[in-house]
Amino acid sequence: MDLAKYLWMLDRQSLFFARATSLGDPFEASITRPMFRDRVDRAKEATKTDHERAEAIIGHGNFMKRFVQDHLVSCWHMNEHESAAMWKLYSSSSDAVCIRSTYRLLRSRLPQCVFIGEVDYIDYETEEFAGTNIFNYIMHKRLSFAHERELRAVFFHMEGSPDTEVYTSQIEPNGLAMKVDIPSLIEHVFVSPTAAPWFVDLVRTMTTKCGFTLPVSQSSLSAAPLY
Repeated sequence: MDLAKYLWMLDRQSLFFARATSLGDPFEASITRPMFRDRVDRAKEATKTDHERAEAIIGHGNFMKRFVQDHLVSCWHMNEHESAAMWKLYSSSSDAVCIRSTYRLLRSRLPQCVFIGEVDYIDYETEEFAGTNIFNYIMHKRLSFAHERELRAVFFHMEGSPDTEVYTSQIEPNGLAMKVDIPSLIEHVFVSPTAAPWFVDLVRTMTTKCGFTLPVSQSSLSAAPLY
């Protein structure tokens, strides 16, 4: 994330859950081609005319488009080591930071109404989702995104659920800021490998001014090679 988003997180002591429709992938919550064929076949069996069949297929598609709008997502990259590719893809400049945590910490700091799981990457031309869990729609992506190794925390407002009702009034047009215990969630803060030394110092200073004692260091990818 850029410095502004990092400071926002510290100031609000919150994780931001963005609407799934704003994540940049038009296939979010979309079905695969074999699943679409199956939907067409079922529409043929359930309807009498081509017009009714088309309305049934389009209606279900419109429902899913509204459905994905109601999913709020916090995206994380899973890896044992830093990824040079992720720095390049998700930081717009050298003035960027990365926070590190663990699955166990994330699960324990978020309410139980937040679903957490690994994204499954499949071929949308030949494969289908396994199982009938409704979250399958938001937890699958195309193979082209497999390099992201994404873990998702997903909030979905369900009518009549006291657990989710608490957050409903806090949802803004672009997402939800969910309060979390930031000091116990973040293990380490890393600064971009291409950042200048003064920027590393700035991140440390601003972290302290926000009232946190989080360890801050520059990415190990900035180390000089040993010839």
